[in-house]
Amino acid sequence: MTFTFYLVITTALFGTELLYLQVAERFRIVDKPNERSSHTAQTIRGGGVLFWIAALGAFIYTQFAFPYFFLGLTLAAAISFLDDLYTLPNRYRIGVQFVAVALLLRETGVWPTEPWVWLIVLVVGVGTLNAYNFMDGINGITAFYSLVTVGTLWYWQVRQPVLAADSLFAFVLASVLVFTYFNARRKAVCFAGDVGSVSIAVIILYMLYQFIIVHQTYLPILLLAVYGVDSVLTILHRLYLGQNIFQAHRLHLFQLLVHRLQWPHLRVSALYALLQLGINAMVLAAVNWSTAAQLGLAGLILLTLSVSYCVLKLRLMSAALVAKQNVAVHP
Repeated sequence: MTFTFYLVITTALFGTELLYLQVAERFRIVDKPNERSSHTAQTIRGGGVLFWIAALGAFIYTQFAFPYFFLGLTLAAAISFLDDLYTLPNRYRIGVQFVAVALLLRETGVWPTEPWVWLIVLVVGVGTLNAYNFMDGINGITAFYSLVTVGTLWYWQVRQPVLAADSLFAFVLASVLVFTYFNARRKAVCFAGDVGSVSIAVIILYMLYQFIIVHQTYLPILLLAVYGVDSVLTILHRLYLGQNIFQAHRLHLFQLLVHRLQWPHLRVSALYALLQLGINAMVLAAVNWSTAAQLGLAGLILLTLSVSYCVLKLRLMSAALVAKQNVAVHP
């Protein structure tokens, strides 16, 4: 692929996004603020449909090289877009996501023989899709984090090719760049929506599966370490509080940084992306290490992230409690 080809892809996707924005505005496809939202004004929703469109372009360009993956992606994107429009019951959305992850596994050509392994892989895959979706709560976070993750995987692909259809990286990264232009602003032009966050999560999961299989290591999972720690520990916190984990909320650490410390959205988004970029650099350096050394690195990274999450969250929650007590004493 030449620079001219990349430029053509990016220009075409930019025009496609502009067209979607016009259609969405015409049919009032907007994001209505709720308990999870960090914005107050209605903004166009579903701009992340561009990620699916980019995958479609790569699918056609490679002469339909990854049919099962693309079918799974399409199913996940379709149910997510319907959820953006109508708010579907969780059982429909999650059921389709299980099918999508199963199709990803079929595409890789590696199918677990033991039923319990098969079930674990499916559950972890669906959990990853939903975690990526849950983290899409402030301007720029999906854009920056996806740029870092897809960019790292593409760099890895160039060094040690894994996917035969490597044009998928170019198409998808171009779509994330275009989406970043519209989303990573103080006042976003559009949000990714469930269709966007789930679609890019499916794409990244497919790429990660391939790298895990080829390199025979689970180290690539750490390319989602920052999102993973925030998501898992927040879910555990909400379960401890007796909350419904599928309902909107503002208990993610990134949400507390925005609402309690009043940090700008883009600062928090950049912090998450840069932190993940540093971890990605360590993963690339350690991919050929011994299994014991890789496990040690993974443990150190996850422990550091977890302790940092707990300390920061406790301080933010304690400060909020003190502030509330002061208000009660001195109304």
